[in-house]
Amino acid sequence: MSRIDEAIQAKTEKRSQLEELGINPHPYAFNKTHTVAGCIAKKDQEVQTAGRVMSIRAHGKVIFLDLADMTGDIQVMVRKDDMPEAFSWLKNLVDRGDFIGVKGTVDATKTGEITIFAQEVLFLGKALRPLPTEWNAAEDKEARFRNRAVDMLINPETKRVLDARWLIEKEIRRYLQDVHCFTEVETPVFHPVYGGTNAKPFITHMNALDSDFFLRLAPELYLKRLIVGGYEKIFEIARNFRNEGVDQTHQPEFTMMEWYHAYADYNTIIETLEGLIKHLAQTVNGTLELQVGETTVSLEGSWPRATMTQLVETHLGVTWDQLDDESVQALLKKHQEELIGDFTKGKALFALFDTLVAPTLIEPTWVIDYPRDVSPLAKKHRLQPDLAERYELYVGGKEISDGWSEITDPIDQRAIFDGEQQRMRSGDDEAHPIDEDFLEVMEYGMPPLGGMGMGIDRLVMLLTNTWSIREVIAFPTLRPLPWQVENQQQFVRSQTKETSKPAKKADLPSRAAAEELLTKHIQNEKLRHHAQMVAQAMEAYARTLGEDSELWYQAGLLHDLDWEEFPDEHPNKALTEWLSEYPQVLKDAIAAHAPDRTGKQPETRIERYLFACDELSGFLHAYSLMRPQGFAGMKASSVTKKLKDVSFAGGVNRDDVARGFALIDTEPSEHISFLIEVFGK
Repeated sequence: MSRIDEAIQAKTEKRSQLEELGINPHPYAFNKTHTVAGCIAKKDQEVQTAGRVMSIRAHGKVIFLDLADMTGDIQVMVRKDDMPEAFSWLKNLVDRGDFIGVKGTVDATKTGEITIFAQEVLFLGKALRPLPTEWNAAEDKEARFRNRAVDMLINPETKRVLDARWLIEKEIRRYLQDVHCFTEVETPVFHPVYGGTNAKPFITHMNALDSDFFLRLAPELYLKRLIVGGYEKIFEIARNFRNEGVDQTHQPEFTMMEWYHAYADYNTIIETLEGLIKHLAQTVNGTLELQVGETTVSLEGSWPRATMTQLVETHLGVTWDQLDDESVQALLKKHQEELIGDFTKGKALFALFDTLVAPTLIEPTWVIDYPRDVSPLAKKHRLQPDLAERYELYVGGKEISDGWSEITDPIDQRAIFDGEQQRMRSGDDEAHPIDEDFLEVMEYGMPPLGGMGMGIDRLVMLLTNTWSIREVIAFPTLRPLPWQVENQQQFVRSQTKETSKPAKKADLPSRAAAEELLTKHIQNEKLRHHAQMVAQAMEAYARTLGEDSELWYQAGLLHDLDWEEFPDEHPNKALTEWLSEYPQVLKDAIAAHAPDRTGKQPETRIERYLFACDELSGFLHAYSLMRPQGFAGMKASSVTKKLKDVSFAGGVNRDDVARGFALIDTEPSEHISFLIEVFGK
């Protein structure tokens, strides 16, 4: 029996002993008239409070308890002569982590410690697992995030950051409602057309309507519908979902605030937001000086505004308007920047700013006047038509907020959406789709409008100097554990037809049969080696995730089966003629690794991982060939740097590599390191 099992058994036995004494180990309620913090201020008065026992110490005929609730902790003293029966069960049956209620008088002990001198003690709840006495945050972050409730109890810093988050959200509401007369509203999470930003959506199916919906990327288009409906100052603190990568500052599920102000432009938004952030800093920290890492940043005074063009020109020592397209493309290549979709000078300006300039903006800076072709929902600049009246606020090298003078002309908005469609056809899977319903609403008339968006998580990080997004979210998104995966799979199996259930090993032809197919249809050794590498990667991931490793291996082995003989018909030729005996789940995975050809998007886990392993495996192989030691000693950081060199392994689709990172919802370095380890064995 493990140590934890022994502890649970001992506590369970104590629970039974309490019941034998006629004590309910989990009573219904307790009349708590004072918080612990409130008790501390009630010296020489009678109080009645409750909380968790954080320590218990018996000294002869006296027991000392440390009692904690959400407001603080206080010492409780119980004398045997005052309560002989309670003294006995307190001494023998109460442990650290249990809950008790106390009635008594507050006074100071001889050592001066404020203490409740108990007159009555009630048992309120038995804990069956022992609380850790300490938790090393640096070495066991995964355990902390998976056991967040315990983390809050053990680590004061966790509680400090989360307390600051709740206060920040409360003060945002108070400031906007009481100072600026905004109305807080709610908009849908399920959207028939995704929109409001350039990002990849999550998709789900609603059985009641037998229809697919996208989880909300942003509330913007629905908030603007409310403006058309007659509201003039509105805001929403909204839970958003974007199917993108996970890193220090991004989570797929996050919280954002957006507000819209009729008859205002981006200048008004800037002024209001600057006042809000100063108010929040003063309220949370008691000062307008922030610690950002090791740097002290002052929020005093009026924050400077600079155009994006000015900042890039200063950083690179160029005059942007004098650069032709060829010169701009040379700058992109020099700084290893690759644009998604078609080249435009505006997109290039934004890419260079984002990589080179943004991290240097430590003091609060309003970056204004963005290229219009990266700002599809912003109004054309009143003086420079190739720019948009858009701002971003940077503090500590991080983008904190984004805002605009909003487009209110439906004809102008349709033209912008049409341009986004061209970007989508050029391969930009983050381009904004046309929302005909929204355009129709705009045609009823929209007043001049200013709007903004700000990530609450990022704001909390800034105001608490906590530069990991998982630390500022009470329950961050984590990879499911094996037992959770199994529950998911059981649900899927119960909801789908037999043909779409995960294949059993018995349904799958043998590995030898799959290898025979590979040998028959692929003579090119490089292509055959690529198939074997992908199969190796898929098998390793399947074992890690608790999936069917043979199914995943064969999906990887056969995914390019017809590429050599029928490249124009790939992968449909193999799916319809050579793999007819294979289970549908395998065929769907192969179809989804080439969505542009088949129309099948990678959705299930096997589909997403095959997509993520395919292109990256080819790149890793190419990189290993140029290294004398091959995969030995290869680092994820060097691979990431090499990916930016578009002159190397030009046949590898970098967009597909990036999409693969997002599809499996993991940090790029983690995925790369995993494959390096697999291929290096």
